[in-house]
Amino acid sequence: MFPYLNFHAHREAVSPRETVIRNVLLPLSTEEEDAAVNAGNPFSAGIHPWHLPASSDDALRQLGRMALCSQCVAIGEAGLDKCCTVSFSLQCDAFARQLGLAGERGLPVIIHCVKAWEELLAIMKRIRPGTACVIHGFRGKPQLAENLLTRGFYLSFGLRFNSESLRLCPPERLFLETDEARCSVEALYHTAADLRGCSPESLNMQCLQNLYDISQNAKK
Repeated sequence: MFPYLNFHAHREAVSPRETVIRNVLLPLSTEEEDAAVNAGNPFSAGIHPWHLPASSDDALRQLGRMALCSQCVAIGEAGLDKCCTVSFSLQCDAFARQLGLAGERGLPVIIHCVKAWEELLAIMKRIRPGTACVIHGFRGKPQLAENLLTRGFYLSFGLRFNSESLRLCPPERLFLETDEARCSVEALYHTAADLRGCSPESLNMQCLQNLYDISQNAKK
């Protein structure tokens, strides 16, 4: 059996039964950047709206370097958050620039969004990165889920989620993740599989296929 795909986590695998796409938050020191790039494991890298520096130029240059690494499978998490104290205009600028970089590098985008859906969709419409965009840690109601799915987004569900939104998400648009939790993702696969009326193993195979699809489509 293939290890369970943990699409987004801030840690390494806690079990041989999972494969983790570890999220790396920028900016990093030179030593931390080298360690992430040379670890040999798949990762995503991005500038989180909570941690934006006053100028994101250096962090964006660092992100550009890391995005060239073969182990970098996505840009992010990046996005917008109206519940944090960082200037919203800075958030919008950094998000737009990361979308542009994702398009240039042919990488999917992992998106963090809190109470800023209209602004996020407006930036997406303006930038049009041309790569897959995944809303991570999705907890929204079915109406929001359907709206995002209609616009081409993928949804990644964490330990807290709306059950109906999880049920209605098409299998080819679905991911599962643990985000900041320290537990293995395996239990989440069992919970999600029960809700969707399938086996955890088949759900995992679908998520692995989805990862392959967004990676290949981004490179076209």
